[in-house]
Amino acid sequence: MAESVARSERRELCELMTTLGPDAPTLCEGWTAHHLAAHLHIRESDPLATVGVVMPFLKITDKRMHKLMTEMSFDDLVELVAKGPTGLSPFRIPVVDAKANSAEFFVHHEDLRRGGPYPVGPRVLPPQTDEILWNTAVGMAGFRLRKAKVGIILQRVRDGRVSDEQALVATGRTPVTVTGEPGELLLWLFGRESAAQVQLTGPANGLARVRSISLAI
Repeated sequence: MAESVARSERRELCELMTTLGPDAPTLCEGWTAHHLAAHLHIRESDPLATVGVVMPFLKITDKRMHKLMTEMSFDDLVELVAKGPTGLSPFRIPVVDAKANSAEFFVHHEDLRRGGPYPVGPRVLPPQTDEILWNTAVGMAGFRLRKAKVGIILQRVRDGRVSDEQALVATGRTPVTVTGEPGELLLWLFGRESAAQVQLTGPANGLARVRSISLAI
């Protein structure tokens, strides 16, 4: 059976964390690889901390992350992330893992890859991964971009060329087209605008509305 995208991204991210070490910078402001490992573990294995991810104003997750980082070594944390969730976590169910973790681990993998001081370009992804990321980006775009109140079209880049595949993800006047490879579109939708290699085109007022949205997660 072929390895799922969620599992392959988890494995490759853990390998990269081990290679770069705990102090490696990420695209998440103020976070190192150590923070990232703690976040990934408690997100799927600590129900109380998961509540804090959904409601960040409670500051629960930050406190539990800090506690975990002081009690456990970076290498042990990475090993836990590599093994996956424990106990009664719903993330242990393969279909939940595939739905909830494919984008999560892809984005955080890129957070670590591109978090350093030197430019790092996109990976060449397997067709299966590319397709899953495209479907994920299209599926989440309407919700993530709902505050723009303009028409928005995602335009897919395939094999380095703009394809004829489009998805209308928001309706309205002054439509804006966001063009990029599926992984880059997903990074943009997750608030990694500075790193995502996408192109926005459209009327000035539409572009201003889209660019004014805070997409940070």
